[in-house]
Amino acid sequence: MRVMLNAAALTAIREKDGQSQAELARNAGVDPTNLNKYESGKKNAGAVVRKRLAVALNVRLSAIEAQLIEAPEPPAEDIAA
Repeated sequence: MRVMLNAAALTAIREKDGQSQAELARNAGVDPTNLNKYESGKKNAGAVVRKRLAVALNVRLSAIEAQLIEAPEPPAEDIAA
């Protein structure tokens, strides 16, 4: 299972909390340009950054994460010539 940042949840929680992107970036210690990319889904935040964002928003980490279940690789088929 792969854990990623849930961009839509991050944006919604930030807006509900009344923080601008600049304020959240400062409070979480992240680059404002990267925060914009996290919220737009153009970049994924690593585990440490996700934790800092959650702390700055005063929410559980799971509130801003999306857990992706990766599908197993299909078995390779033998191709008879």
